[in-house]
Amino acid sequence: MATRREATPRRGANRIEPVASNPFQRVEFRATDLTGVAPGGDGPTEFVDVDARYRLQLVQSLDQASAQMHAEVQASRNKLGTFILRLRQQAIAKSHRPIQLIAETGLLPAGHEQIDEVLVAAHAGSLTTLRDVVLRRNTKAIRANLSAITMIEPWGAERRVPSGRQSLRARGRAIVRLFRYGNDQANVAVEEAVIDELRGLHLNVQHLDAAAFGWSIFRLAGLEDASDQVLDRLSLLAGIRRIAPEPIAEPSATRTGAPSRVSGPSPAIGLPPDGLPTVAVFDTGVSAQAQQLQPWVDGFDTYVLPPDTDYEHGTHVASLVTSSHTMNANHPELPAYGSLVYDVCGLEAGSANITDLIERLKEAIPKRPDVKIWNLSLGVPVPCDEQSFSEFAMALDRLSDQHGVLFVVAAGNYLQQPRRIWPAGALLQDRIGSPAESIRALTVGSVCHAAGTDSLNAAGEPAAYSRRGPGPVFTPKPDIVHAGGNVHTPWNTGSSSMVVLRANDTMGHSFGTSFAAPVAATMAAHVWQSLAGAGRTPTPSLVKALMIHAAQLSSTAYSPAERRYFGTGLPLDVMDCLYDTPDSFTLLFETSLVPGMRWRRSPYPLPASLIHEDKFRGEVIITCVYAPPLDSNAGAEYVRANVELSFGVLSGDNITSKVPMKGEDYTDGYEAAQIEHGGKWAPVKVHRKAFPGGISGSEWALQARPYLRAFEPPLTQPIQAYIVCTLRSLSGDMSVHADGLRALNATNWISNSVPVRVPVRI
Repeated sequence: MATRREATPRRGANRIEPVASNPFQRVEFRATDLTGVAPGGDGPTEFVDVDARYRLQLVQSLDQASAQMHAEVQASRNKLGTFILRLRQQAIAKSHRPIQLIAETGLLPAGHEQIDEVLVAAHAGSLTTLRDVVLRRNTKAIRANLSAITMIEPWGAERRVPSGRQSLRARGRAIVRLFRYGNDQANVAVEEAVIDELRGLHLNVQHLDAAAFGWSIFRLAGLEDASDQVLDRLSLLAGIRRIAPEPIAEPSATRTGAPSRVSGPSPAIGLPPDGLPTVAVFDTGVSAQAQQLQPWVDGFDTYVLPPDTDYEHGTHVASLVTSSHTMNANHPELPAYGSLVYDVCGLEAGSANITDLIERLKEAIPKRPDVKIWNLSLGVPVPCDEQSFSEFAMALDRLSDQHGVLFVVAAGNYLQQPRRIWPAGALLQDRIGSPAESIRALTVGSVCHAAGTDSLNAAGEPAAYSRRGPGPVFTPKPDIVHAGGNVHTPWNTGSSSMVVLRANDTMGHSFGTSFAAPVAATMAAHVWQSLAGAGRTPTPSLVKALMIHAAQLSSTAYSPAERRYFGTGLPLDVMDCLYDTPDSFTLLFETSLVPGMRWRRSPYPLPASLIHEDKFRGEVIITCVYAPPLDSNAGAEYVRANVELSFGVLSGDNITSKVPMKGEDYTDGYEAAQIEHGGKWAPVKVHRKAFPGGISGSEWALQARPYLRAFEPPLTQPIQAYIVCTLRSLSGDMSVHADGLRALNATNWISNSVPVRVPVRI
């Protein structure tokens, strides 16, 4: 259970401020940083005795699965069925996958679903071969592959339509995703067959754009009138991976009802200073009656008109992009930075189909290629799936890659009862909602910046409504938190809620993760702008890394349980993303990682003021963000690459990692434990460790090594990873940054300042 404590100890009167003359230092990448690494492993592992009885049990499960799939495979034009090879927990790791078995039997790889499931497709001939290999083939590799499999199961109607056929009729609209097999010819044949089947059922079918939605996705409409016969036939189409009711996104999923009026005089937003960046607010639109906001609007794009929008939610969100600090009494939790607003009215005030939202985003983003930060204070009002990523989240990932934009997404509101208290007790159905699990996005939860006599939370606590992590497959989410307003009993707005501008140009109190996201979005826009110029082009991953690192710097070291609510913490100031305090020294490494090679920098420059009696005494804070290849066909294995990070002491050519320590936080052990507790395959790595008693080491190094999933083809480009490493005094020694620069200058490393310009305050 999490404990009640201060969320961000480096605040208030004792806060040490970053200094504009102490910019983070960027270390240039060198090809010589990469060194080939011999593959490890001890050869195939036999987890159980693969005797005649074990083989027979596997064949019996295969025969049963084949019998269950027989009718639908025979009804399919190409007679191709999909099966699940279920793995034992010890065999989930890539090195134990039944790759040799799949190759020898002619099975087609079909992706993954849950972390212990490998999907394969088979014709009758390959099933016969598989049966024979299971019973008789006795090579060491095949025995090891068979020992990894506990049973073979069908991908039948229950997996194809997990919510049940009647849910399709109740919703009326559905999204259909096809399988993608490891054979282009088979993929074309399956797609053609499914299209013919759908048309033959006289359904309203639209083939969605693969650029935005990924591999072969269809939208079905008019299902409320579909007969039982049509729904049954849909659930038996063998080439379909999943049919699901189309989710609905709502602004209310990230905000409560109408704001309460602010008593007394309201602060004026004022006019924007020159030189501000722009944030795109994809929402219900900015009201023309909100006169205070009009000078801040840097263009607009309209997809929704009244009566489908009342402009309320969009006006609230936009006002916090521009003036959260001004409207909320210059509260120190809120940054004194504002941004202009590109007003994209693309969200209905009630609810919207997610495919409509994706198509609007696909059309809107290219219209303003200069706008790189897109705020999405919206969501689906149910928890994300525990194993797979939503279509909405995966679409955001694709759009981010295509256009080089960073989506800042609200974590979502949990509005059901029982109300969550802090410290959190029993887990509720309060996991983040789609699309907040997006891998590329910066996901923002909410903490309370203030408290009142009848508020549900103390200042600094996660708000009672803010949805928690993790995302699917234990992906750490939210990434950060920011102020979104407190709740007053029993579930009302009040003096400690957020002040926002209403559509009628008056101020009101409200709360929700809808309001935490735009505060973070405007900070991200200033970070992006501060990095741009002098021949440099920032990337979403770089800005995300700096925002997350700033949250670590201003926050305490959270326990794994606390991280599910706080993320890495609250980034207090844009300056924290770019500049050091005098008691800290930060290096940024922009690396190009290649599987089969390690990246290493040594000897690492340590500030002399952190060395006491030949020991390093201080705190190490590391953030690594990278954009791995993604595969929408891979289910729980959607993220296709992992980066293993080490900061430690060299002995010859070997590194002994001290941050994280070997075996710490499940960095060793079974794959499932490494995923759940150690963040394996998560594209954001945060490591932190303090050494108050000092730790010995004559030569320190920072190292990263990438790994690819099973069946992932060789990369055409290296993985770009951004590693931010801060060394900080535990005693407030103000000579650390200067000493760090001297140590850096003593190396032959080429370095330069990270920011190009100082951010503009309002």
